[in-house]
Amino acid sequence: MRPPREQIDIETNRIVDRLNGLPMNRVNEALQDSVRAAAQQVVDIHADPTRPGSASVPVVGASALGAQIAVVVHDYLETPTAASDDAAVAEVLTELRRSLP
Repeated sequence: MRPPREQIDIETNRIVDRLNGLPMNRVNEALQDSVRAAAQQVVDIHADPTRPGSASVPVVGASALGAQIAVVVHDYLETPTAASDDAAVAEVLTELRRSLP
């Protein structure tokens, strides 16, 4: 098994590549919802005291799904206190990747 941070990088790249490579006609509302839900889980795993409690990941169009995951994960990895949550984030990303068409 890889270290969680390495797994996060691998899964993020796989997800972004897959989402960016999907034909737009294969991106439906359920897929958009699952990507947004996974992004929100990553955000929720590590509480940021500077983020309002009501903050949520925005709904984005089909062409921005890969970017949404990339940005959320990048922000997570930039959080210095997030190391203890790496395994949970890696699991969220792995589950998302496995659910993608």
